[in-house]
Amino acid sequence: MTTIYSKRLIEVDLPIKRISAHARREKSIRHGHISTLHIWWARRPLAACRAVTCAALWPDPVDELCPQEFRDRATALIMTFAKKAAYNSKICSDESYSRWQGLVKGRIELDADNPKHWNVLRYSLLDFIADFANWDNSTQEDYLETSRALTQVAHEALGGEPGTRPLVVDPFAGGGSIPLEALRVGADAFASDLNPVATLLNKVVLEYIPKYGKHLANGVRKWGQWVKEEAEKELATFYPNDSDGSKPVAYLWARTITCEGPGCGAEIPLMRSLWLSRKSKRSIALQIKVVSQTKNRI
Repeated sequence: MTTIYSKRLIEVDLPIKRISAHARREKSIRHGHISTLHIWWARRPLAACRAVTCAALWPDPVDELCPQEFRDRATALIMTFAKKAAYNSKICSDESYSRWQGLVKGRIELDADNPKHWNVLRYSLLDFIADFANWDNSTQEDYLETSRALTQVAHEALGGEPGTRPLVVDPFAGGGSIPLEALRVGADAFASDLNPVATLLNKVVLEYIPKYGKHLANGVRKWGQWVKEEAEKELATFYPNDSDGSKPVAYLWARTITCEGPGCGAEIPLMRSLWLSRKSKRSIALQIKVVSQTKNRI
C-alpha cells in the first residue's frame, strides 16, 4: 500500500526573517508570557514554535498532492481573514497589509481551482503565519479563529476523522513552548520529559491553567503568602534586622586568604567579581572597606 504524502508548508518555505524578529522581541515581554511562570534555561521562543507548528500542520497548496478540499476551504478562510485585516492595519505588518488589500480589492486574484493561483494561496498562508508569530496577535481573535479553522481543515483534508484534531507529540517538551502553541492553533498535544521540573511545568501550563484558571492563580497567591510568612518565622533568628531596621534577605559567603604583605595580615575574600548586578538601570557592586585597622581586617 502506497501512502500519498502532500508536502507541508514548512518543507517549501518559511518567512524566517520576520519570525526571528518577533522571537527576538519576545525576550523583553513579561506580561502574560509563559516565561514569567518559571525560568527555563532552554525555552524555545513562542513566536517560532507557533509559526513552525502551523507550517508543519498545513499542507502546501502548490504541491500537486495537496487535497483540493484544503485549497477550497483555505481560500475561503484566507479571503474572510483578508476582509478583516484590510481594514485593520494594526493587526498585520506592512508586507501582509498590501496583500490583504490586493485580495479584497481584486488587484490580486485567488482562485482555488486555478493552478496558477495556488502560489498566491501559499504566500498568503505564509504571510498569515509571519504576522501570527507576533506576540500582540497571539490572543487576537481573528488569528486564533482562522488558525484553528485551517488546522482542522488540513487535518480532515489529509485523512483525519471529522470531529477529531491532529496530535502534536513532544517527548522532550522542556519548558512546554511547542505543546502550548499546538493547543493555541487548534491541535491536541502530548508532552513528556525526564526532568520532573519540566513535567510539573507542563502540567501547570497545559492542564491546570486551562482547567482551573483564576482559581489556580488565587490558590498560588494564598499559599505562596503562607509559605513566605512561615519561612520568615523560622528563619528570623538567622536573619536579624540590621541596626537601621532593614531586614537582610541573603548572605554572601566566601573563602579568605591572609595577605602576606609585611605588617599586613588582612583577610582577603576570594571572590571572582564584586558585581551583584550590571543591568543598565540597576548596577550594584560590593565595596571592600577596612573595618578595623588594629586587627588588619577588611
